[in-house]
Amino acid sequence: MDFAGLIEIKSKFDAEFRRFSIASTAISTFRDFYQLLERRHGLYSIPFVIQYVDPKDNDLLPINNDENLARALKVTTTLLRLLLQRKGESYGEINGYRSSSQGIRGKKAAADLVRSMGGSERKANHDRAISLLDDFRKVSSIIDIDIVPETMRRVRLIRSDAKPLGFFIRDGVSVRVTPTGIERVPGIFISRLNPGGLAESTGLLAVNDEVRIII
Repeated sequence: MDFAGLIEIKSKFDAEFRRFSIASTAISTFRDFYQLLERRHGLYSIPFVIQYVDPKDNDLLPINNDENLARALKVTTTLLRLLLQRKGESYGEINGYRSSSQGIRGKKAAADLVRSMGGSERKANHDRAISLLDDFRKVSSIIDIDIVPETMRRVRLIRSDAKPLGFFIRDGVSVRVTPTGIERVPGIFISRLNPGGLAESTGLLAVNDEVRIII
């Protein structure tokens, strides 16, 4: 791709498509890119995650920091195909990015996502392209989604090779609603995420999230 020129983008949210071109210099950070898509699709009150289709193998990969945004732009040759989904409902958040050797759960859903984005730049064997959606080690999942309150999320981080979880914590004050009124109690919060670390790469945790329990 010629970074001095234009980047052609095709993005999808639910049944809505947007196709547009922007100057490569208009994208400098993930935050800029997120806000651009937020405006294009009118998602100002809807938290969402961004995934792109890798043109090489039709893999569905996340864009959630400056590093993987840069990679997505680098590997795109003609068209950057994006899939936007509500946070907490995306294929990658729920199933993780797994290889087909780890099982076939979620394969049908992944296939539907790729097909809905239209044709790729080269002809590919569809069965192979679909199975390759799972070519990533699972790093996280949301569990007990129907049990915990709406304001809470129970997340499982899956690490390998004794890698750290990639976040730091701090003391703070948590506000709880009790039958007798508002109560302020000591709490623990995420103070920082390691850039490119496990916690940041999942897109499920953020600075100032309260940590209620670690198992």
